[in-house]
Amino acid sequence: MTAPWIIASIVTFALYAGRSVLLPIILAILLSFLLAPIVAGFRRLRVPRAPAVLLAILMALGTIGVTSAILVSQAATLTKDAPAYAERITAKAAVVRIALHDRFGSILQTNGGGSRQNAQNARRAGTASMARPRDDAAIPVEIRAPPASAMDEIRSYVLPALAPVETTLIVLIVAIFILFQKEDLRDRLIRLMGTADLHRTTVALDEGAKRLSRYFLSQFVVNVGFGAVIWGGLFLIGVPSPGLWGVLAGLLRFIPYVGVLVAGVGPLALAAAVDPGWLMVGYVALLFLIVEPLVGYVVEPLLYGHSTGLSPVSVVVAALFWTWIWGPLGLVLSMPLTLMLVVLGRYIPAFEIFDVVFGDRPPLSPAETFYQRVLAGHPEEAIEQAETHLDTLSLAAYYDEVILGGLRLAVADVDRGAVERTALRAICETTLEVLEALEHHPDPVATSSLSDGIDAPVWRGSEIANGGNGSVVLCVPGRGPLDAAVARMAAQLLRRCGYQVQEQQRMNGRDGTVTPVAAKANFICILGLFDDRSFRRMQPVIAKLETETTGATIMVGVVRVEGQVIQQAERDFVASIGALCSAISTRG
Repeated sequence: MTAPWIIASIVTFALYAGRSVLLPIILAILLSFLLAPIVAGFRRLRVPRAPAVLLAILMALGTIGVTSAILVSQAATLTKDAPAYAERITAKAAVVRIALHDRFGSILQTNGGGSRQNAQNARRAGTASMARPRDDAAIPVEIRAPPASAMDEIRSYVLPALAPVETTLIVLIVAIFILFQKEDLRDRLIRLMGTADLHRTTVALDEGAKRLSRYFLSQFVVNVGFGAVIWGGLFLIGVPSPGLWGVLAGLLRFIPYVGVLVAGVGPLALAAAVDPGWLMVGYVALLFLIVEPLVGYVVEPLLYGHSTGLSPVSVVVAALFWTWIWGPLGLVLSMPLTLMLVVLGRYIPAFEIFDVVFGDRPPLSPAETFYQRVLAGHPEEAIEQAETHLDTLSLAAYYDEVILGGLRLAVADVDRGAVERTALRAICETTLEVLEALEHHPDPVATSSLSDGIDAPVWRGSEIANGGNGSVVLCVPGRGPLDAAVARMAAQLLRRCGYQVQEQQRMNGRDGTVTPVAAKANFICILGLFDDRSFRRMQPVIAKLETETTGATIMVGVVRVEGQVIQQAERDFVASIGALCSAISTRG
């Protein structure tokens, strides 16, 4: 149990210790994902690989150069008036502070007046004690470093400037090699991951590369558009150096959650410095409050699809983890790195934990989710799940695939000793609560097949052929603890078909003595989760009913294990809920 934690600790330490080497490589990989669609576009235009890669790199360099030129020119323009803007912001902040003091001053004095007075008295006493001369006072000595030489001055300015240039060159060189050797690198990764399942590994790498490329390119286009809109909006509002803030807004939007907030601080402060009032500040705030939700909730879903493949919680957790490991750059890389791990986990078993923890796919199947809800005794959560699924499933399909599948899981757990048999009673009661809530639920989906391999009728009672409305059906549960829920499902579906349905708790006695209701029924359905053993126990009851009800058709269902075949008499029928109702409609 401790082995996974030890491995995770080693990997985390390696990521932290090797960040100076890993960051340029990862940036190069991500840049290659961004440029891969551009290279593919040139290749479709019959451009050879080498010129296509070089053209894509030149486009990237051009974009970086233009962005840097805009930032430098706009920042230089802003620097000239920066002292005046700082004085205005300070004066306006003082006005705000005075207004707050006038409004809330009495509260501040009541809560903190005594402590402020004590602090002032202590400060005066300390100043007086420091000013008092002392006979044994030490003579202060100051040690100064020798003046720096010209070479030291040059080195102090040049080396910090060369570091990002060096990193950029490394990233570009590695990205060029990745784009040139794309197929060879893919084959080597497949070899490392193992060739035993070549198809799965190839699909994982191809889908991961396509999804990441599509995601990066879409995000780049969206953020460029966001920066352009902010640029134009600030220009119309009258904020100085709008190009600087537009470019910064587009770049900072690559940082999830906090990027846009940081991007809005500069324009808001500058608007407060330029405008004597607060109208321009309101316009700038309104610009960000309108554009960001519009881009985030309308434009991005249209480009990315409805989801990037990550759950909302995983985005937050990934941002915290990668920021802790690699700082601000890790925050920028958190989403693409996590997305890459999720795609690998979707196809490669060794990475499956990332798909389960960070992916947006449901961790449990609908049947497993229903079983968990009723096992925990939460019918309201099961009802919410049902209402969600009934937007795309018919009620018959939901009963057959989800509820019946969940009940089969419960029986399987009892058979292997994971759940006590007494728990099945509570599961049945919770399921009956769910069925009662869904009894009158609208069923707009009416064209789904009700069971595999059976041409089921459309679930609109008046449209059922063969005179279904004149038939009387008696639904009787078997002797199992979950059979009452199965019988209730069949009764509800048959009523929706237009049949006259009667429900009975159990047959009177163990011998199947016929009741007045059973004597009038055209069909007698003995329903439950039957296996071979329970089906054999029902044979005396079935035989008794057959001899005493000459005009009724007797059917038995549903199988306990999906796909199991039970030997049956000529007129007996074992089927799923949908097939059972289909059979009644056919025989009606």
